[in-house]
Formats: sequence, structure tokens, C-alpha cells
Amino acid sequence: MGESKQKLVLDDRKQLSISGVHNVDSFGDQQIELSSVLGGIEITGSALKISGLDLASGNILINGEIDSISYCRSREEKSARHKSKNALARLLK
Repeated sequence: MGESKQKLVLDDRKQLSISGVHNVDSFGDQQIELSSVLGGIEITGSALKISGLDLASGNILINGEIDSISYCRSREEKSARHKSKNALARLLK
């Protein structure tokens, strides 16, 4: 696999496999954040579970109800997006 190639396969919004993963930055049952060859990836949903992880080959397998998959180029962009979501949530209370 080339250094900048990545493949995402989503089956029935229940199983997601991703190649080109460098690191799992954070994980929970509603959100998983990854670092990959193409930047940060944020997966949101419910009952999310990492069922396979091989960082040596850069592959991850995630099961659960997947609602969204988002790319961001850097940690700063991810942090700014998270702050804007929190600000919006506070306004809507």
C-alpha cells in the first residue's frame, strides 16, 4: 500500500473497515477518532466497537450503527470543529 492511499468500506452502515490508519486517538461507544495517512477521521454513531485493529498493517474494523464519517486535515481543524459543535449545542439549550 502506498503512503497516501486509503480505502474505506462501509457495509449496511453496520461494519466499517479502513486501511491506512496510523493511530486510534480516542474511542467510545458513540465516537471514534483516528489518525490516518489522509488526516484525521471521526466516526460517529451508536454501539460502536473496534472489533479488529492492526496498526502494523494500518487496518481497523469497526462495528455498530454508523451515522457519519468525517475527515479533517489536522488536529487543529478537529479541535476547531469540536469547539464550534459545543458552542452550537450551548446556544440550542
